[in-house]
Amino acid sequence: MKRMFTGMCLLTLLAVSLSVWCAPAQTVKDPVAEKTTEERQREAEQNYSIGFEYYKQGNYDEAINYFQKAIEAMPTYYAAYIALARAYRTRNDIIAAEAEYNKAKEIDPKDPRAYEGLAALYTELRKYGEATAEYERGLKNDPKNINLLNGLGYVYSKMGNYNRALEYYNMSLQNEPENLTTMFAVADIYIEKGEPRNAIDYLEAIIEKRPAIVEVREKLAQTYFDLKNYDPAARMYSDLIKEQPDNYRYHMMLGQVYAKQKKYQNAEQELNTARRLAPNNAAPVYQLVDLNIERGRYSAAEDLANEALKLEPNNLYAYLLLGDIYVRRGNDGRSSWTQNKSAGNCPTLNAAISHFNTAITHYNRAKGDGQLAQYANNEIRRCNTWLEELQEDKWFYCKGGSQ
Repeated sequence: MKRMFTGMCLLTLLAVSLSVWCAPAQTVKDPVAEKTTEERQREAEQNYSIGFEYYKQGNYDEAINYFQKAIEAMPTYYAAYIALARAYRTRNDIIAAEAEYNKAKEIDPKDPRAYEGLAALYTELRKYGEATAEYERGLKNDPKNINLLNGLGYVYSKMGNYNRALEYYNMSLQNEPENLTTMFAVADIYIEKGEPRNAIDYLEAIIEKRPAIVEVREKLAQTYFDLKNYDPAARMYSDLIKEQPDNYRYHMMLGQVYAKQKKYQNAEQELNTARRLAPNNAAPVYQLVDLNIERGRYSAAEDLANEALKLEPNNLYAYLLLGDIYVRRGNDGRSSWTQNKSAGNCPTLNAAISHFNTAITHYNRAKGDGQLAQYANNEIRRCNTWLEELQEDKWFYCKGGSQ
């Protein structure tokens, strides 16, 4: 009986093993492969839209996640590669951004967006040679593309090749004569070239079409100021103040315009308004120092310069202004002495000598700032020249220098 049971078990095991061996292999279904093209496209677009919303919110990790999902659903989704590259670029992941742009170029070599994005990336990295190469590759496929033409213009402007930059910007304007971005870029080029008069026409044309663009109005007002066209500059800053009465910079600039027009009371009023609006900012105070020096109010100017030093102890410009104050005092005394060289006027001569020496002390402090050093050194040389003359007069008129 036992032997019969054992035999039956063997037959059963043999039958099971044969059925397993002979059964057809079970294939694992790929859910992506089973989806239709339309379904995959719909899924990709949905993920792309979600990623774009995250991108706008500044949540770049989630944006990247959904852009990648969009590409998984549809590996040829060009826009998703561009968006993914931008997200990496915003997160400063340069290598990943570069890779995604290059993948996009492989998918559609004629679409200009990858060339534009890659060139912009290289421009940010100051790899100007590589940037121009990408822009030029893009232009071979799309010679009239405004973004590519403007991009090349911008790169050449950063390289200091302003004439070449203008060539590309003008090509851009030939294709879109009223492109305000291009017009503004051309105006910038002329300003950087030191030809602000050529910039005026472009800036005025932009304002005529879009009078509300604050950045253009600011630049035009500054350009008027630089060209000493003070009346239109004053009007433009006044208009800006009406719209933004608490903008201290506008009050400060209008104050400078009034000072150039010698409307000193108006200038002082605007600069004090700027000072009130920005109490921790020394810039309006510096302007008030200059204004008071111009008006010969040296004590007020000195007090303001010391106030600026309290606001910005490490800014040596205040010492330069203090040097200028004492030079003015010294020159006033020198002028008075020149008109009356006599023993009775020796106190005036001595005061002038003291003022020039104090000016030199302040200028020596200002020299610690490399940008101020040349001016300070020039003023020190002038002070020393005047001191030599005054010391000779002192020896001759003031009993050998005893008075």
